[in-house]
Formats: sequence, structure tokens, C-alpha cells
Amino acid sequence: MTLIKPQKLKKGDTIALISPSAGLAGIFPHRLNNAIKALQNLGFKIKEYPTTRKTEDWSSTTAEERAKDIMNAFLDKEVKAIICTIGGYVSNQTLPYLDFQEIRKNPKIFCGYSDISVLHYAFLTQSKLVTFYGPCAMIQFAEYPKPLDYTLEYFNKAVSSAKPIGKVKPSKEWTDEVLD
Repeated sequence: MTLIKPQKLKKGDTIALISPSAGLAGIFPHRLNNAIKALQNLGFKIKEYPTTRKTEDWSSTTAEERAKDIMNAFLDKEVKAIICTIGGYVSNQTLPYLDFQEIRKNPKIFCGYSDISVLHYAFLTQSKLVTFYGPCAMIQFAEYPKPLDYTLEYFNKAVSSAKPIGKVKPSKEWTDEVLD
């Protein structure tokens, strides 16, 4: 199987923030705002899509609307990377509404984890797209006062360099602090 690897990310590029599963960005907007500041401080432009901050039961909004945001982010020529705000339980609902041929024609860096694994697997098997199981905006990029250096180091190694990451060493620090 020949895989499609998206172009590397560089300063000045635009990152799309989407909520293909849980609608927690609407409940905890300060977390998403922290992530936006952190990503802007790294030199990236940020673009939010219509459902990014919506909240509806277990999801951000309907499966159709979430899939529309996913597709619009992939089709947007300005966007070079797509980062999910958070995981959840319902990203699988978007699958029937995604156009995997169009995703294949418009490869982008796609990053997220947890429930987002469903999308990683679908993009791999249906579009042959290399994706990045990594930080979500509201969790890792929203740490206060800034993301952990480890997160930034390995994210940049994965998406901003053509070289292999090499051995991934465990972080010397972490947080399990619950912030108000």
C-alpha cells in the first residue's frame, strides 16, 4: 500500500480546529482560547469552523454538520493542518458523510487522539492518508500557562520535519491537575 504523507507544517501556515466528536469547546471555551494562543505563539494562523464551539448532547452538533467541517477543512487550500479540539464518543457517526476520494486528493496533517482514532483508521484505509495520533487542542495545547515543552518538541518533530522522529523518549514531566 502506497501511503500519502501530507506536506510538513511551517510557521505562518494555517491550522484548522474542528470538533468531530465531543462539544466540550463550547462548554470550556477558555481551554480552546488557551490552545489558540499557544498555537499562535508558535507562529501558526488558526481557523475555526462553524461547529467547533457548538454543544449538543454528547457531540458538538449533528454528524452531518461535523462531517461538513471535516470536509471543508480538507478542501480549504489555506489550511495545512487539522487539529481536533478533543476526542469524545461519536466521531464514527461522521463516516457515512465523508468523501474519502476528496480527502485523498487534498491531504492535510490530521491530528487528534482517543475517539478520533476512528477517523485515523478511516483516513488510512479509505484515503491512504498518513495521520498523526497526537495532541488535541483543548488538552495538550491548552495547558496553562503554556503547553509542556515535550508536547511541543514531539509535535514539531512529527509534523514540521521531513526527518523521522527517531526514538520517542518518555516525558520527564506531566500533569494530571484538574484546573477550574
